[in-house]
Amino acid sequence: MLCGKDLSPARLIDEYNVKAQRNRKPETFLGRGNMFDSIFKSKWIPVSLQVFTFIVFMALIYLGWGISSDDSAFLLTLRNTNLANLIVWCFWWPGIIIVSVLFGRLWCTVCPMELMASILNRVGLKRKIPRIFRTGWAITLFYVMVLVIGVHTFAIHRVPHRMAIYMVFLFGLTIVVSLIFEKRAFCTFLCPVGHQLGLYASNACMELRIKDKAVCSSCNGKPCVNKNRDFAWYGRACQSYLFPGSLKDNRDCIVCTQCMKSCPHENVTFRFRRPFKDFFTGIKLNMAQSGFILIVLGFAFYEVTTEWNTAKALLLAPFKAINAYLHIPPALSGTMTALLLFTIVPTVLFILVTLLQSAVNNKKFSLSGLSLYLTAFIPLIASTHIAKSAVKAVSRFQYIPGALKDTGGVETARALNAGLVQIGGQWQRSSNFFAQSISIGVLIIGFIVTAVLLKRFAKNEKNRFPFFYIMLALAYVTCTAGALIGKIFFP
Repeated sequence: MLCGKDLSPARLIDEYNVKAQRNRKPETFLGRGNMFDSIFKSKWIPVSLQVFTFIVFMALIYLGWGISSDDSAFLLTLRNTNLANLIVWCFWWPGIIIVSVLFGRLWCTVCPMELMASILNRVGLKRKIPRIFRTGWAITLFYVMVLVIGVHTFAIHRVPHRMAIYMVFLFGLTIVVSLIFEKRAFCTFLCPVGHQLGLYASNACMELRIKDKAVCSSCNGKPCVNKNRDFAWYGRACQSYLFPGSLKDNRDCIVCTQCMKSCPHENVTFRFRRPFKDFFTGIKLNMAQSGFILIVLGFAFYEVTTEWNTAKALLLAPFKAINAYLHIPPALSGTMTALLLFTIVPTVLFILVTLLQSAVNNKKFSLSGLSLYLTAFIPLIASTHIAKSAVKAVSRFQYIPGALKDTGGVETARALNAGLVQIGGQWQRSSNFFAQSISIGVLIIGFIVTAVLLKRFAKNEKNRFPFFYIMLALAYVTCTAGALIGKIFFP
């Protein structure tokens, strides 16, 4: 100490690094400078946005509550005329998919569940996270339950009241988990879309990373991971068990921006990067993520293929025959179809392809090999989901005026079914054509990236040309793009 000033080597190194970083403009993929950092470092971000989304969630629950029907044909119209259902399933959810693929996990930044977790953790029991949560299987199984039981059994995507119940359930589960376990256990280990947004974010053209590894290495206090800052309102330690200096891909970071706020060296930045970067840096899926990708492989295929009624009839015909043969009750036929189409079929198909490719490579079948090549399919699956999201959102534009006038949607649905009201017109048909055409291009881009990755992975593993995997990807994109083309020309 000299005149009250700390001149220790560690302190001098920290001061030197701070000055160096302040005098250096951050590099980004699009050039120098980054406006995102100044926004994310604000004390009002993301808390103000989380409060806003919380209010919106409450409003959506209110608008959907009590709106229901036992008429399945009527529900096909009501799902589009009820304002809450229209917003959640036709604009909000498709928007989350598109944003996560293009820009990363920015929905997590503004999600009200993270705000609730950060508040309730202060008064909760703070128990350690169970091992089953840490494996990732809790997220995968929760997603399967929502998909099979929630969507294809109880139709939460069509019945506004059931959608509202599901949203209340999510809030309730977040509260219970946050009061029992430490940190943001729900967001990190239980959120049903955690794997989906994280894996899709691997395609994104943005990332949260450090600028200089040396600065992180020389930082003494490391406030970004210091447990003493777990409950700070501004600049909390990471609640997802991550160290910014070790981040290599976009899967786990939910971009809460707290590490940016806590860093005394301004060494954390949110910046542009090359798209699909994570796949070229050797990311490895765990078994829970691999299982999840198999499920979404089947689900995304179903979502786009069924856009065209002819393709839908062909796809579902075998499953209807199985339900009839097994005497499955009509109320559970959707459940059985979902189980087969989203779990059994893609798993068996990918294992079969892996066995064939392993035989060509003169290697034994291995789960690690299956997981490796599954990784290459993420861009194709994500592009398929974007295609569905774009087509769905654009096709629902015509329902917005009616939903704003009749928020419950019941009277509008009755009028539409009776032919008393006409919606859409040439502008809607033109918009649909544009969205479907763009979506076909997106599917082709996804296939090209997946094919490049398959070839690259095979080369890195010293395997032969991945013929069977590429044929599977080609069949996938042919069916999905073909369904969109059929919808355009043979509606």
